[in-house]
Amino acid sequence: MACLCVAALTIGIDIQAAPAAGWSGTSTISPALQPDPTRGSQLNDVAVNASGLTVAAWDQNNFYAPVSASIGVAIQSGGRWGAPCTFSGTSIPDRNPDGSSPGRADNLTCAPSMSGVTNFSMTPKVAVGADGTLAVSWTYQNANLTGQKVQVAVRPAGSTSWTGYTLATFTPGGVAITRSVPVAVDDNGNVTAVWNVWNGTGNEVQTATLPAGSNTWSRPTTISASGHDGLYFSLAVNARGDAGVVYTLSPYTTYSTGTAAYYVSRTGPYGLWSNSPVQVSETIMSWVGYVTNPQVAVDAYGLATVIYMGNGLEATREVSANSWTAHRPIIQTNISGASYMSPDLAVDNNGNAVVALSIFDPTVGVDRASVWVSQGDAGGNWTQAQRITDPTVPVDAYATRVAVSPNGAQQLVGWIDHYHGSAQVAQWTANGWNTTTLGRGTAFASFQEVLGLDAGSGAVARAIWKSSSSKGGTRIVATNYR
Repeated sequence: MACLCVAALTIGIDIQAAPAAGWSGTSTISPALQPDPTRGSQLNDVAVNASGLTVAAWDQNNFYAPVSASIGVAIQSGGRWGAPCTFSGTSIPDRNPDGSSPGRADNLTCAPSMSGVTNFSMTPKVAVGADGTLAVSWTYQNANLTGQKVQVAVRPAGSTSWTGYTLATFTPGGVAITRSVPVAVDDNGNVTAVWNVWNGTGNEVQTATLPAGSNTWSRPTTISASGHDGLYFSLAVNARGDAGVVYTLSPYTTYSTGTAAYYVSRTGPYGLWSNSPVQVSETIMSWVGYVTNPQVAVDAYGLATVIYMGNGLEATREVSANSWTAHRPIIQTNISGASYMSPDLAVDNNGNAVVALSIFDPTVGVDRASVWVSQGDAGGNWTQAQRITDPTVPVDAYATRVAVSPNGAQQLVGWIDHYHGSAQVAQWTANGWNTTTLGRGTAFASFQEVLGLDAGSGAVARAIWKSSSSKGGTRIVATNYR
């Protein structure tokens, strides 16, 4: 694995007015990624703990020979962003031949060059623990597209060095999908990762844990049921290490039997995963529709909230161990031809939830997307869906993200407004949802973008996104809430 520092970048504040409502001006945290503002980096993620320690990651596509992709990473500590590094998975060793533990790379340091990347490291995910443990994950694909790897880099609490691991290696197959590796860190520094691998007939959902203070991951465990083709999935871990995973079946291999969402869980960081996944959705036959886009969040008591796309955006809540509320739609539309996009979910320690969804209205004369929100309580009751973008102005909102602080004091919904080329966030107050423009986005009609958003406490939050630069090209920028 190579960790390459981009020495040419100067970290600083863009010349933009600071947003209102406690948000700072934007800081540039990446190098120039692509001269065309409608392309370049599309995927990113950010995580922040209560003390403000932040880790951000984004994909970096090199469009010149040799064509490649890598992961950019930046860390904010003490209120300042450090110089970014580039992670590339080439030199992380494969797992041991007996499968007993993942391969390991020793401490990784930053170098002053990005040269030598000839492979494809993509789809970054990040996590930060209360103790300061950092984790970044991605999928690796070799240059001839014949092999894929699941890879994670971890920086333990109190360390300045990263260690890289390969958790699984497989030959891609089945339908072409964008694979990711959700990763989480509990308050004690235990790291959990979840991924799926193609086994020749379907996708197995697997997981492993790196105990705090250890260099050896647990042996990967398959948590999807035998015969299940788990194509889409989500991971949540609470402060004490309780974990939940929800996955949905592939609509491509279950045409005759239908799709559904299934939930598996673990008590504590070293507990055993439940033997039999619990079906938490209806079964929808493929010629009618699909169950897709599952998301899960776990409260301080280990109880889960699950959302998924089915008959609109649906939700179910675990009100006691293995006891779930009836699944039901919480956001729907009767607009003909409407598209549901980028559902997201977050909960606080007490199980109070916020869900957001972007709905595109194809009606002639409209042709734009709005943000819809619903809030749930620990009993599984949900508020009536509310549109929080103004339908009277031409907002075109995509990439909806939700962040809720553990104590519930901070509830945020963010999105990218393609029409105005800006990143926006709405904050819940006693007066309802109040929207703030965080900063400049990219050009009108740009390709897919993703907003990263996280809340570490009622007074600490972070957002990152892709922005056009007056210096040319696109960069990842960040803003702080304090």
